[in-house]
Amino acid sequence: MTHITAEDSPHGRHMGVTDVVMMIIQRIIGSGIFAVSSMIYRDVGGSPALFFLVWLISGYSSYAGIMCFSELGSVIPRSGGLKVFLQIIYNKPFMLINVVFGIFIVIFGSIIANVMIFGEYLLYALGYQDESIINKYFKLIGFIFLILVSILLLLSTKFIIKLQTFTGILKIILLLSVSIMGLSILILPNSITNIPNNLHYNDFFKIKTKVTISSFTSAILKGIFSFNGWHTIHNVLGEIKDPIKTMKLAAPLSIFLINLCYFLINLTYLIVIPSNELLEINEMIGLVLFEKFFGNSIGKIILSSLIAFSVGGNIITVLYHISRMNQEIFREGFLPFSKFFASNLPFGSPLPSLLIPVFITSLFLIIPTKSNIFNYTINLESYPTQIFFGLACFGILILRFRSPEIKPNIKASLIDIGFMILFSLFMFLGPIIKPDNTEFNGLPSYAFVSILILLLCMSYWLFMFKIFPKLFKYKLKRQEITLNDGMVINNWIHLPLSSDDRSYEPLV
Repeated sequence: MTHITAEDSPHGRHMGVTDVVMMIIQRIIGSGIFAVSSMIYRDVGGSPALFFLVWLISGYSSYAGIMCFSELGSVIPRSGGLKVFLQIIYNKPFMLINVVFGIFIVIFGSIIANVMIFGEYLLYALGYQDESIINKYFKLIGFIFLILVSILLLLSTKFIIKLQTFTGILKIILLLSVSIMGLSILILPNSITNIPNNLHYNDFFKIKTKVTISSFTSAILKGIFSFNGWHTIHNVLGEIKDPIKTMKLAAPLSIFLINLCYFLINLTYLIVIPSNELLEINEMIGLVLFEKFFGNSIGKIILSSLIAFSVGGNIITVLYHISRMNQEIFREGFLPFSKFFASNLPFGSPLPSLLIPVFITSLFLIIPTKSNIFNYTINLESYPTQIFFGLACFGILILRFRSPEIKPNIKASLIDIGFMILFSLFMFLGPIIKPDNTEFNGLPSYAFVSILILLLCMSYWLFMFKIFPKLFKYKLKRQEITLNDGMVINNWIHLPLSSDDRSYEPLV
């Protein structure tokens, strides 16, 4: 294998360090930090020491992951991220990983949960308290925002980048402001704040309720959920100015800023909210925090505004990434209507590939569905993704062995690589060895359904590249064609077995 040169995106290189840092922050920080901390605290038996240990491990997982992908990106500096990494590392059997991963991503490329959360909390932020009104209109509000963001994405990529950069900076400022409120309790006398400090050194290592290996593991999984999305920046690597130099700075800086915000906010939770309350909180812990500072009604409005703002920025970034990833998949040419879905017409942006996640998300918003089906689809997506993460990180070792002459400009440590491989293996085997379907009563195990979906994707590859050519006596040849908008895609030609046309790339 020779070193792969950078490939410019059809959309141009227009993102600098600040844009990349804010894009990573926007993608990772959603509503998780305002929801899971109380559940983590309960899982670790009310021990502040174990609580911060969980967040340390979770934070390290995001750092290890982005460093592994940054090494792959420095060797394979192209848009497409995980898709491109896997197809270059696992190039045999020919096109297998391309087809399996590509179909999976296109099917599950939606943002249902985030759109619903945005609609719900925007209504809370506007002062609506009646649950019947919330339940009636939150999907409609989410749908309107989805369409608005899609239109902006189509009209101006540069405007969207600047918008998400601006809102990302504002998000960091808002989160740090929340932290300052908590730290002020440590600094200012109680007579001024009227809120006692509930974090004391003599209780820091104390375990108040039972902790098991299972509960501690569950806490880590919840923490890692709050860092989800660190990998997606590599989907648009071809749109980053000087990608290796930029990622070398932007990757660790963005993860550091996120970890700093999470640490300070979690510290604020422990300072402001008494331990016995933390152990009993079932709703969003952020709501309790803001109610203590501002009162019940105002606190709920402020928190809801912050969550709606945070999730809204997340939706902008996710849609941007999904549209680019889908476009890269359709450029492979193995899916029906690839020429249409890979094109940038008529606005110079990936409108057709954006239509797919918008359609799938809208479908879930329109069709009446059980409430747990949304979390079920999230698990169907995240379970195979962990498998692909493990394969990609193991692929670093394969590339190092296969091409020792290549010296990556960004290099992950063996500890980073080992952690990601072992964690992905744990995430894969856990639901199979000890399945727990209590959350999804009446639905089959998401792990086995995910594996079945991957097997169906493999069947598509088997029929297209093996069975049909043999059955109907033709051979597949790959040809690169240029669309009217300048986009280069693959086109698969059926040639009779007797043909020896050298103008097409042979299937090998």
